[in-house]
Amino acid sequence: MVALAAGIAPARAARRPIPVGSAAEIGAFRGDARYRAALKRYCDVVVPMNDLKWQALRHERARFDFSGADEIVAFAEANGQALRGHTLLWGEALPPWVKEMTTRAEAERELVNHIEVVVDRYKGRIATWDVVNEVIRYDPTEGGPWRDTIWQRLLGPEHVEIAFRTAARTDPKARLVLNDFHFEEPEPGAVARRKVALDICRRLKDKGIPIHGLGMQAHLYAEKAIDVDGLQRFMRDLDGLGLDVEITELDVIDWKMPADAALRDRHAAARVSTFLDAIVAAKRPRAIVTWGLSDRYSWVGETFPRKDDAKARPLPLDADYRPKPMLAVLERYRRGTG
Repeated sequence: MVALAAGIAPARAARRPIPVGSAAEIGAFRGDARYRAALKRYCDVVVPMNDLKWQALRHERARFDFSGADEIVAFAEANGQALRGHTLLWGEALPPWVKEMTTRAEAERELVNHIEVVVDRYKGRIATWDVVNEVIRYDPTEGGPWRDTIWQRLLGPEHVEIAFRTAARTDPKARLVLNDFHFEEPEPGAVARRKVALDICRRLKDKGIPIHGLGMQAHLYAEKAIDVDGLQRFMRDLDGLGLDVEITELDVIDWKMPADAALRDRHAAARVSTFLDAIVAAKRPRAIVTWGLSDRYSWVGETFPRKDDAKARPLPLDADYRPKPMLAVLERYRRGTG
């Protein structure tokens, strides 16, 4: 077991298993039997990685394509796994026609219709939705709290309220989550992002708009510090709002680490342990989901290219599906021993 971060008490009340899972990429899912077997073996929760995004569902304005999402949903249901839906509203991964909208009325009509159709299709099947994804500006101290998207330009901050209201009306039993990233570091931008997230959640609650939790993506940079004290205050603030927390896109960005694979794997596991221990010591997450399962399929290597020939190792299983130390960290939470 990786040692607990300094300052975190090892005794935790009411330890219980935390469901652990992964986002599933449709190309690997369709083409790699070992990938499907790993999803079945290691995951309590499955998330369609890209197939519920607008770009996948809405090639054409008048037609929805659920083929990829339906495959992954059916797989999870057949294996008794829970499902998270990602995502109903995001400023990226949009088909070209969305970016050509010009009026508030058009944007609201398309947003409401999209959420109604998608949530209704999976009503009673997908229990939790990332309703709004990455709505906070990367550094809110520069230019305000909101990310510049087509939704923000045409609808203003109300686009968040519209999305949550529509999802809640369409499936009143679904858990609705605000999902975002860059909360875990001690730098001012991350601290400001925590405050903005709390402000958005508080505003929704004050208006009687259902919101049940915050999703923390947790793309952890191997070379950057984890703000243990800040994260624990953040968890207490979420408690004060009556909100859950979920870890939604966990992986480790190791582009600046030495090439030695064993060293990187140990460091990645320690970094994940420090982060999760900080969270769990203050508030037990509803789920822990990695953004992919095997190093064979990950966005990290392409987005954060190394200066040497070593391959990125961001996930719990290596490229040949062998378990890494990170998996052992996740498994202790999955068993309720973490």
